[in-house]
Amino acid sequence: MRPRDLVEASLLVALSVVLFMASNYLPLLGMVISLFCPVPLVIMGLRASVRGAILGAAVASLLVTALVGVMGGALFLFSFAILGVSLGYFARRFGRATEILFYGVLVSLASKILLIAVVKAATGVNPMAMDPSTLKEGMGWAAGLFEGMGLSADSLQKQIDQMSQILHLMFPAVLVMASALDCVLSYAVSAFVLKRIGKGELPPIPNFGGWRFPKSLFWAYLASFLFTLLGGGKGFLFLVGLNLRLVVTMLFFLEGAAVLWYFLARKGVPIALRVMACVFVVLVPFLSNTLVILGIVDLWLDLRSRFWK
Repeated sequence: MRPRDLVEASLLVALSVVLFMASNYLPLLGMVISLFCPVPLVIMGLRASVRGAILGAAVASLLVTALVGVMGGALFLFSFAILGVSLGYFARRFGRATEILFYGVLVSLASKILLIAVVKAATGVNPMAMDPSTLKEGMGWAAGLFEGMGLSADSLQKQIDQMSQILHLMFPAVLVMASALDCVLSYAVSAFVLKRIGKGELPPIPNFGGWRFPKSLFWAYLASFLFTLLGGGKGFLFLVGLNLRLVVTMLFFLEGAAVLWYFLARKGVPIALRVMACVFVVLVPFLSNTLVILGIVDLWLDLRSRFWK
């Protein structure tokens, strides 16, 4: 590496370590800082060679390990380093954000699975084996929060009692959705920072109001019911059907939310109010289910092109 490239890589490695340490030791603010942890590594993957980016991620992970221990180093490596370098590499190879995000989600998912394996090997505890009573207690706290906000928690509590019995079975679907969210947030924050500092550019994410999923998603939804039925309430097929239905339902919800976002944008509603509307819909089960149905309808009819163009 040229001296200039070596200095830049060293600074990026140091910055990624500092951001990770700050995200762990600064209360509340650390949650925001954690969104910026992959950014130096994305820049490294975007500007350095593949070998140099991998070496930089390894050095950063070793530094974190020396400072906070093996588990901290593993968390940094599998949660930030691999994803950051991969997003930078995919941005060099692919020209569209959808392609970069697709492969980024796969990398994020694989990294989280490896992290779970490392945690299980080191501690003997399987993070996927969640205790239903603990889940019920945590979700009960959420119900109390909603009640404090003035929302009726009676129906929500009934749903919590039901979901607490099966939520631990949905961990694979939750892991997939967490990987997707992690990847999208890392990409969006990295794109914003890169644009500001002029150290490269990531292809823009398509406007949320234009998001559409393929019609084959509906057949996956039907397949989830078939797997659940064949599973008879237990076994591998039942788990596949249950998790597939959760993931597909979330995608339907996103498409319905995209339709809502598009409609509000055409009416000139400010972005802040559109975000508030989406959050409100998430908190109200009836409206959430309505958006799922709207997403299914839009999948087949393309409401935005049919009625609002």
